[in-house]
Amino acid sequence: MPNRSHWFWTSFAIILLTALGLRLQKLTLISLTNDEVAEVTWAAMPFGAMLDRVAVDMVHPPLDYVVQFALGRLGAPEWVRRLPSVLFGVATVALAIFLGRAWWGPLAGLLSGFFLAIAPLHIRFSQEIRPYSMALFFTAAAIAALEMYARRRRFAWAIVWFLAVFLAGFSFYFAGMTAGVVSLARIFIDRKETLANLWHRLPVIIAGWAALYAAWVPVAIRAVRNAPGFTPDILDWPWWRLRLQAFGAGDIGENVTDLGTWAFWCAVVIGIVLSVRVRSLRLAVVWLAGCGAIEIIALHYRPHYSAVRHLMPAWLGAFILAGAGVAFLLRRAATAPIGATIAIVFSAYSGLTIAHYYRAGRPDWRHVAVFVHERMRPGDTIIVTNDWVERNLGYYWERMPRVPDTRAERFAISSTPRQGPIWIVSGQCTPRDNLKRIGIVRQFLVTDIAEVRYVRPGQTVDVSEELCPE
Repeated sequence: MPNRSHWFWTSFAIILLTALGLRLQKLTLISLTNDEVAEVTWAAMPFGAMLDRVAVDMVHPPLDYVVQFALGRLGAPEWVRRLPSVLFGVATVALAIFLGRAWWGPLAGLLSGFFLAIAPLHIRFSQEIRPYSMALFFTAAAIAALEMYARRRRFAWAIVWFLAVFLAGFSFYFAGMTAGVVSLARIFIDRKETLANLWHRLPVIIAGWAALYAAWVPVAIRAVRNAPGFTPDILDWPWWRLRLQAFGAGDIGENVTDLGTWAFWCAVVIGIVLSVRVRSLRLAVVWLAGCGAIEIIALHYRPHYSAVRHLMPAWLGAFILAGAGVAFLLRRAATAPIGATIAIVFSAYSGLTIAHYYRAGRPDWRHVAVFVHERMRPGDTIIVTNDWVERNLGYYWERMPRVPDTRAERFAISSTPRQGPIWIVSGQCTPRDNLKRIGIVRQFLVTDIAEVRYVRPGQTVDVSEELCPE
């Protein structure tokens, strides 16, 4: 038994170090992307103004903005601003190990954590100045704390659970919902045994959450009632394929399901089948399938910008099921080669995706700003074609030394053609014919399909219509 315990904790440490190393990789070299620019910009406002701006946006609750507000006041550089996401990401891996072990066994726990440690999507969002890594941590922390309370019956664990559910909901709406639903399922299972106290006090507990959330409830209600102008996603095969790939071994922008992704989801299916006779694993099924269904239904009736990240809180349950599925296969000599193959194939394909992500997988508007800045001369003008470029390029352009006698402008329609020398930067759009006639100096395809064009002195460009609308 001591040797087995030593093996577990050694593996635990190796997995966490792996998770930390992957999430620290290139952290100082990654530039901010669109949503990160918005968050950092808003966090630079006075505290009250920041909260008002987040409330107007209605996309996320304010907890991560409060963290960024504090870091900004300390003068933290961009890479330090990312450290909370890194640490929350690594801590979530540790919690996945705990839950996998609690609901199936030590090997399942280690595999659950290992799969999450090398999951490309989780690595990506563990390096972003956004609330997702934090929200996933509090979701897992709430469920783990409730499990600890059921086992130890110590009041402190109930307090941790209560606060973690609240903080999950104060980071990301769907995270709070997921933590709450899985917690209620856990309490219901043991309502007559170890969790009877919480079962009988649920009305008081829910009232406590409501009281803590009261200041933000009007914003949440407006978010539900607001019609943002998006159409509901069509849940066809391409929609599912993109999410299976992103939540498997693939990249967030790919829509071709690779072998590593199929291996991962096969392991998840095996875990779901095991839940028929293993009561604890049914919680992971509720986590993945039940909460995922709620998130999809909510997005159908209150559509938002189509993105895989909305379903991430439910996705965490897949790792518990995959860990249990592979552990089950490894237990038996006849199926052990299948389990080992699944783990190896998922690891190999995740490794390829991670390598591509480190190499060229993120937009880099800082690179675009440096490229144009190095080539501008006194008398030149730089024109950004739309709001997207203005936000992203503008963030880094404002931090460049000013070139004398130059101007930076947001594109405006005019009946009079504009005359060079002009640098035109477009991105996240399809150029109109009047822009296509100007030769491209440089393309940055990974960076939101950004293109830099140069209108030479004496040359003109037609600006009677949009150059590159979003």
